[in-house]
Amino acid sequence: MILSAGRLHPEARRILDGFGVVDASAGEQALAGCVAVIAWPSDIDYSILRRLPSIKVLQTISAGVDDLDFAKVPAGVDIYSNAGAYTVPAAEHAWALLLAAAKGVGVEARTENYILRGRTLLVLGCGAIGSAVAQIGKAAFGMRTAGVSRSFRAPEAFDDRRSPDQLEESIPEADAIVDALPLNKETRSVLGYRALSGMKRGAVLVNVGRAETVDEPSVERLLKERPETRYATDVFWRKGGKEDFSSGLWSLPNFYGTFHTAGGLGAEEALRRAEEAAAENLRLALTTGGARNLVDRSDY
Repeated sequence: MILSAGRLHPEARRILDGFGVVDASAGEQALAGCVAVIAWPSDIDYSILRRLPSIKVLQTISAGVDDLDFAKVPAGVDIYSNAGAYTVPAAEHAWALLLAAAKGVGVEARTENYILRGRTLLVLGCGAIGSAVAQIGKAAFGMRTAGVSRSFRAPEAFDDRRSPDQLEESIPEADAIVDALPLNKETRSVLGYRALSGMKRGAVLVNVGRAETVDEPSVERLLKERPETRYATDVFWRKGGKEDFSSGLWSLPNFYGTFHTAGGLGAEEALRRAEEAAAENLRLALTTGGARNLVDRSDY
């Protein structure tokens, strides 16, 4: 049996029908037989996990797992993220933000139009989304692509591949930077003032990863100091445990934002496909052992 902490789309549920899917209202006997949970981290009732003696796998519908309370997930449970499920919409959204910022879309005064073709694109976090962003840069804009990452989902998308300890030295080379980093103890505030101040004057930084990988006071300071530098984001810093869109950045003319609509929260189609991807990965984890995106708890 599989416990679903939320309502799944019919196709996602069909993928798991062979196991039997129940919700939290199921009786103790059904819960005792549950070997897996599929859920958004925010929907998990951790007290229920203690009522699942057979649990082996936790599959998130979200790409990120930074909202999970790892201390409350039993030590023997394998945790799988849904990384890669939002690749197409998130990569497209990154480019929408990048082009809007580079071209000054929506600004109330005439502003300089930055040319991207043939320039250098730096991608931070080169999983599925970051790799797709780089592929678009190469194919559509003839950009030189560099990546900073622990691993590369599509190494052929990058002209230059670098390790995380080379992040700060890589930033000054880039005309455009896309942050697709997950949030963990190594990436939190990795883009602080020292790193951000290395950006070229006139460079554009886009964030479709997690807001907390960028230090909010630092990016606000930089944008005020350098009106020609531009920052665009789809993700915002969490306050009181919830994403807070009321950032002071909105008042700055060199800031561009959307309200976390790059993934499943912005498109029903993207959400449906993400749930199907999570269900299929869970099916693989329980049947073949060929599931992807096993989370390393030590990162958190």
